[in-house]
Amino acid sequence: MRKLAVVLGAILALAMVGAAFADTSVTLNELNNSGISGSAQLIAKGNQTEIIITETGEPSDASEPVHVHTGQCGPTLGGVKYPLKNVEGGSSDTTINASLASLETGGFAINVHQSAANIGTYVACGNIPAVSVTPAATALPKAGGTPVALIVIVGGALVGAGYALRRRAA
Repeated sequence: MRKLAVVLGAILALAMVGAAFADTSVTLNELNNSGISGSAQLIAKGNQTEIIITETGEPSDASEPVHVHTGQCGPTLGGVKYPLKNVEGGSSDTTINASLASLETGGFAINVHQSAANIGTYVACGNIPAVSVTPAATALPKAGGTPVALIVIVGGALVGAGYALRRRAA
């Protein structure tokens, strides 16, 4: 029973720490009366990011170029930063050589084009949101000390061990 309580405490602590590293979702909004919209899921993979796009309203035979652009959807949309695999059959899955954190600055958007032949017509676009990192969750306090993640993990294990010892004494 003691081992189970310790394991459960550690799992709870890791789950709490893991929540700080969640993936990012981007809504792809219809442009130019295309009838096409969807979403993109950005999944952190160390120094890379997997980008999974799901669309609705795409013509059945379409092959739509899609890119991560600099800037934001609308007049500030800049050039292509990372090309992605074309959306075909309503989906695209590409892993790029950029960390998720480097994309979450508020300076990037995912833009879907009508076709290679009509690259200038945008059919959907979504801004990758800026995500701020809380320094307290990743750094030591100014006076020194223990990182928050370590405190959570050790604390969870101690709670589990304390519960197991209490149950054993009863």
